Amino acid sequence: MATVKLMVRRRTDTGKQGSKRTRAVGDVPAVLYGEQQDNVPISIELNDLRALLSTPSGRNVIIDLGLDGEESSAKAVIRDMVRDAVTREILHLDLQRISENKPVVMHVPVTLVGESLAVKEGRGILDHTMRQLEVRCLPRDIPEHIDVDISELEVKHAIHVSDISVDKIEILDNADRPVVEVLQPTLFVEPVEEGAEVGEEVEGEEGAEAGEGAEEGAAETTSEEKS
Repeated sequence: MATVKLMVRRRTDTGKQGSKRTRAVGDVPAVLYGEQQDNVPISIELNDLRALLSTPSGRNVIIDLGLDGEESSAKAVIRDMVRDAVTREILHLDLQRISENKPVVMHVPVTLVGESLAVKEGRGILDHTMRQLEVRCLPRDIPEHIDVDISELEVKHAIHVSDISVDKIEILDNADRPVVEVLQPTLFVEPVEEGAEVGEEVEGEEGAEAGEGAEEGAAETTSEEKS
C-alpha cells in the first residue's frame, strides 16, 4: 500500500465550537489515536487532505504524519471520515496510529479482471456485490486492491470470499458471501388479460346477434312491401 506524507498541526481549540472555528479557516478537525497513546486533536489543511484523497489509492493509504513541523511523528491510517450530507465536504477525520510490526485491519477495494463470456454474449448479468474486502495483515503487506478474475465465470456461478486467497493477508469477511456472480436474465412475458378477451367475445356475440336481428328486420320489411 502506498505511503503519503501529510503535515498536521496540534489543535488546542477543541469541542464542537472549536471544530467549527477550525473549519472556518479552511482546515479539517481530526483526532489521532491508538497504540496505547493519548488522543491528539489535530487540524489538517483541507487542500492537503484533498490532494491525499485524490491519489489512485484514495483513502486506502498509509499516512506518514508530520506533527507541528516534525519530519515524521507517526504512521497512521484513516479509520473514519465524516462528510456533510449535502455538500460532501469533509467535516471530521479519525486517524489511527499503526505499528510496522502489528497487524492492522483495513478495507481493500476489489478489482475485477477479465471479462465473463456469458456476460459478453448477453446470456447473463454481472452482479458485483462486494466492492471491498476487510483484511488483516501487517501494514507493509496491505494491498492497494485485490484482483478477482471473472473470465471463467458462467451463468448462475459465483466467486465467493472463500475462493479468494492473497499472500500474507487474512480476509475477515464471511467466507460464504458472493463477491461477484453472473445472474440469469429474467424474461418478462406480458400477461394477457382474460377479462378483456371475454369482453371481446361477448361483444362479438352481441354484434352477431344484432346483425342477425337487423337482417331479420330487413327481411320482414321486404315481405310486407311485397304483400
